[in-house]
Amino acid sequence: MTWQAAVERGEAPWPAWIDAEAVGRLRKAIREGHLSHAYLLAGPSGVGKAALGLEFAKAMCCTDPDPDDPSAACGVCRACRIVIRGVHPDVEVFSIESEARLAEKPGRNSSLGIDTIRRLRSSVSLMPLESSRRIMIIEDAETLPEPAQQALLKVLEEPPPSVNFILLADEPESLLETVRSRCNEIPVRPISTVRIQCLLEDTGVQATLAAEIATLSNGLPAWALAAAKDAKMLQARRDEREAARDWLLASPYDRVVSAYKLGGQYAKRRADTVRRIQSVISVLREEMIRLASPSPSTVSVVQFDDAVTPQHVARALAASLRCLDDLERNVRPRLALEAMVLAWPNLQSQPI
Repeated sequence: MTWQAAVERGEAPWPAWIDAEAVGRLRKAIREGHLSHAYLLAGPSGVGKAALGLEFAKAMCCTDPDPDDPSAACGVCRACRIVIRGVHPDVEVFSIESEARLAEKPGRNSSLGIDTIRRLRSSVSLMPLESSRRIMIIEDAETLPEPAQQALLKVLEEPPPSVNFILLADEPESLLETVRSRCNEIPVRPISTVRIQCLLEDTGVQATLAAEIATLSNGLPAWALAAAKDAKMLQARRDEREAARDWLLASPYDRVVSAYKLGGQYAKRRADTVRRIQSVISVLREEMIRLASPSPSTVSVVQFDDAVTPQHVARALAASLRCLDDLERNVRPRLALEAMVLAWPNLQSQPI
């Protein structure tokens, strides 16, 4: 049996580096035969939603799963192989990248559009060719404008019985509540830095570099795997970290100016602003760990003043986490960001 051959090679049927709870919920649905017509996998970019969606599709299409666990795809049958290669006739992926290739006027798209949903509606009307069902994966779903979401809603409300939808969204709150309510929403959460470091070392990344990438990943394993192979991506994150350090060590006036500018661009560059705050949080957490358990071999991440204590770093960390929460609650961006930096103690000279 092909599934037995996969087991003997030590191949896991699902990626071990993706949020275990999200994986467990999808596998349970397959085991119990209670598949929803639509799923919404929600989590930050780089957390592994695309890999999870593809693995889910593979498990639904596999022709020779483990007889004791139907959620465990064999990984080697024709169906599994062509799903992973992206050429299964019954698994279709709609993304910004794929839609740009199909556009009449090719260019660099920043969102999906109504044409995406038109193509989707045409696809769902087709009968499956090789599988018992057709699977539509919609990446970047949160970028759909409202008219396109309304069109998608009509498909989700009256889905063909042989079709499953898998929506992937970095910011599920950007979707219409009616669209979200038609989906079985499954959060895909970041994983620990230790797990990411082990994952990278298992793929052959040198230990020191693996530790750095894991720290910079903010718990996003797919980003870490990509950054280990892409020097530009890694350097960009290093630059973000340096910018976070400079922001923390800036004067109170310069901190507020930066917060004001970030607040002004939040509507158009939300992800960039959130990532900037996350970089600050990452730096503060590292410094908190260093201060709580000092070691001769560890050095200050941001070179705070020697008088800075864990309590001062904790205040800055709490204010930064509160800012993220405020932004999630739709507090005015400039107000939330300015409140954050005004709550930061002076970390450069004598602390307040």
